[in-house]
Amino acid sequence: MRLPARFVSTRSGLYFEWGMRLRVKLAESSPVLLDDSSAWNLKAELMRSIWQPPPSIRVPEEFQNAVLNLPIESVSLKDVQRAWSAAIRRRFGYEVFKLSLRVLPRKSTLFDLSQVAAFKHVLNARLLENPALAPLLAQDRGMWSNLPNWRVVKNRMLAQGLSQHSWRWLTHQKKAYIARIDWGQLSHLSWVNFHSALAREVPISWVDKQTAALLGFGGLGTWLRRNHEDLNTMPALNILRGVRLALQRRQSTDKLAHRHELAHEEFPLITDWLLGSAAGSGKQRVVISRHWTYDTLMSRQVHWHLVELDLEMGRPNVFWPEVIGMGSLGNNIDFIELTSLNALLSEAKKMHHCVPSYIDRCMAGDVCIFHLQIKGHAPQRGTLEFRREGASGWQISQLKGPCNSPVSSQLWSAAHVLLSRLG
Repeated sequence: MRLPARFVSTRSGLYFEWGMRLRVKLAESSPVLLDDSSAWNLKAELMRSIWQPPPSIRVPEEFQNAVLNLPIESVSLKDVQRAWSAAIRRRFGYEVFKLSLRVLPRKSTLFDLSQVAAFKHVLNARLLENPALAPLLAQDRGMWSNLPNWRVVKNRMLAQGLSQHSWRWLTHQKKAYIARIDWGQLSHLSWVNFHSALAREVPISWVDKQTAALLGFGGLGTWLRRNHEDLNTMPALNILRGVRLALQRRQSTDKLAHRHELAHEEFPLITDWLLGSAAGSGKQRVVISRHWTYDTLMSRQVHWHLVELDLEMGRPNVFWPEVIGMGSLGNNIDFIELTSLNALLSEAKKMHHCVPSYIDRCMAGDVCIFHLQIKGHAPQRGTLEFRREGASGWQISQLKGPCNSPVSSQLWSAAHVLLSRLG
């Protein structure tokens, strides 16, 4: 069944019309391919339409076999998406529609369609020579008016930091593989990192995500640009792998507040350690391997900040006042309050997490941290953090097992018993 949808141009703009009864004004940024969310929004706007068709309106030829009285309320999201795509193909032509998705495979918009339609002959001529590199044409649309050969595009890429070797590699890839890269977001640092990834088993989909929005790693961009010829060295590999692990953690974090904490509190500490390790002349260099996790990264940078770096300054162990000390909660459950730098470092070594990064909060009295342990045939361990609430109150903020793993309900019950004693 042909759905009664079409695009209509008026003096006030471009509209999407349904059954010659409902209209929605479209923005140039409207996507070419509707996802479920965009399809739902379009359907909702059509249902809210108050447009009234004029008496002189006539049924166009494209609606000869369409059911004009089909109510929008009963139409599924798949039908809305299908009607939208069909209307776009009738409006701009199937050739332009297909060409736009080749050049801009990720986020093609109605504005992009109009630009592709204006320069389709130039774009088609280049793609006949090398169809795999279609997404590279979107790097600079100013080239479209006069693009006699691929050398113009190649020079554009080289000016951004791409090497001759990388260009040769690109020209031999499949077009589906190249299209996975978000070329519109590549920065200078991304090009450097992209070049370094060519000879290694690094997923191409991570190339842009790990460097385009630096998120606390600004200093690393300067280092990589200054040392772009030495990207095969271990310090450079450490930097690239460390950034990848950090942004991998950020991407897997759902809570916005936690993402903000990662980017503004933990990532700068990682940057400091990575740059310090790259510039250091120590005999025992740390090598970030593929077996590392983000928690390993944090534990290592904490050790560097609080031990290795401070040994040069002669900094001794640091203590702060205890709140309750150590004791037993019954049922073979013991607790030990961590009241010194060495105690935090020992806890990080046993539990494989980044608890020493809380030293400043412990010294300020904002938090107090305990080690919980249940003895028996299947011993359980956990690191418990209380955060101050008011003048004398406390609340449980974190309880983690080894490697930040979840803990049992028995440990959580013990944590609440300990909370009642703090009060």
